[in-house]
Amino acid sequence: MKNLLLIFILCTSISASEEKEVIATLWHELGHPPIKQNSSLKKVDKVPSIFKEKSQKKELSPGQRKIEEIKARNRKLIREKKVESHASTNIYDQKREGLSRYKKIIEKTLTEQKNEIEKTRARWKESRRTFLKNIPTYKKNTFEIQSVNSKSSQKELKLLPENQSLNKGSDYYVIKNAFNINVKDQGKRPTCSAFAGASAIEILLRQSKSSISVSEQYLYWSSKPYCQKSPCSKKGSWISFAYDKSISAQGFDIPNSVDCPYNAKSEPGNETQIPLINGCRNGKVKVDRYKKVNSSIELYNSLNSNHPVIIGVKLSPNFYTTNGIITYQDSLVNGKMDQHANGHALLLIGHMKLPKKLRSEGKLCYLAVNSWTKGWGAGGYACITEKWLSKYKVANPFMALTKVRSI
Repeated sequence: MKNLLLIFILCTSISASEEKEVIATLWHELGHPPIKQNSSLKKVDKVPSIFKEKSQKKELSPGQRKIEEIKARNRKLIREKKVESHASTNIYDQKREGLSRYKKIIEKTLTEQKNEIEKTRARWKESRRTFLKNIPTYKKNTFEIQSVNSKSSQKELKLLPENQSLNKGSDYYVIKNAFNINVKDQGKRPTCSAFAGASAIEILLRQSKSSISVSEQYLYWSSKPYCQKSPCSKKGSWISFAYDKSISAQGFDIPNSVDCPYNAKSEPGNETQIPLINGCRNGKVKVDRYKKVNSSIELYNSLNSNHPVIIGVKLSPNFYTTNGIITYQDSLVNGKMDQHANGHALLLIGHMKLPKKLRSEGKLCYLAVNSWTKGWGAGGYACITEKWLSKYKVANPFMALTKVRSI
């Protein structure tokens, strides 16, 4: 028991460090001001009003102009020491010194953050190099996501309304325990939906203090009902079929990854790699509930409720080589995506506000974790803008996983 507790504490510490690195990197890539180097990841404190410089001159009334002229004359007299200042120190010198100190803090913090990000990127460098070489493999294993024929399906996701208040984490929000799972690799198989579905399950399990890692091998098989008894060659799946099967099961049906390990190599003509080994029958986990997400408000609220959301999207060219920020604007740089481009599934785990320069992309971007190793994006994570998500989503509703159980 003590060993398990030690492992849990160690993993929690590692995940907190990883979250800090990923969030700081994405925040920097978006062009936001520097972040304090502490556990709360808050921005550098705003400059106190006494040290603020006036950025704009407002139109003054004649009376206000007269007052400002008197103030300016008095300031000049004080500087020239022609009148006695009632202040213990020169308040205007205080302002200048305070502003200078603040600028130095900003510069120092920005330099420290850049250095930390460079170190983080260096740790991801080898994974990045390997991933870039393997992009053709990942492209090959995208697929046309099977439609669930839902009446509520929408092809486009509207952006959050301008008057929508970002009340959960004004700067960013990450769902609980989202970084307590590892970034995964689906390898040479079109199993992204199973991987996104497995990660969602594991996040909810971590929220309930369970350390079980579920089997992607089983979830891919379970999400392809027409390939469970006879081999098939049709690529891909959609996780809702596996979730529905689990919900309707009498008991725990989803095995852990140890009993039913994932095979990263493809078996041509046998997508589900049947027959599954006996260990795949040792159910340890059960999905109890998920909900369909069809609007930006539902998506935002689901994440704020600590529910991971599985999404299906078609991929633009900038998705593959992103450094962590995926925008609609960048997707058009090298020409529009081919209309026959295939789909991909990944998991949303939070959101981050966008700076003013990217407001044409929406109010925020959504934090996503992929199943293409830590070489993709920023250590396996990225922030996808509202507009990109709106333009490239598939017709299927997104899925927010809300309740799971384990033995």
